[in-house]
Amino acid sequence: MTMSKRVLIIEDNNVLATVYRSSLCQAGFNVSVAYDGQAGLDQVAKFSPDLIVLDLMLPKVDGLEVLRRIRSDQARAALPIIVFSNSYTSDRTQECWNAGATQVVVKASCPPKQLVQIVGSSLS
Repeated sequence: MTMSKRVLIIEDNNVLATVYRSSLCQAGFNVSVAYDGQAGLDQVAKFSPDLIVLDLMLPKVDGLEVLRRIRSDQARAALPIIVFSNSYTSDRTQECWNAGATQVVVKASCPPKQLVQIVGSSLS
């Protein structure tokens, strides 16, 4: 795995975003954080991530809509997107899969180290 892979975290919780960013940076990833859905979409264009970690409950544009907009761009159709949320009702999870999530991970049961492993395996 190349160590300079770019990971975009779209997460409105500053503390969580900082913890996960720090773990991914320590693992050698180049990480950018967006704190709302619109900023996330802007970052996708500017930062050109190799993978996105996406929260669902976001201000401005919700995560599901962010996912749909990214998937509607042919150039990014294969971009790995890990939906990372505590909103894990089966309907919501199914919506994520239908919208093109690469993986759906429950935030509450995924420590930073495990997220680093998921990101690493999704990029290899």
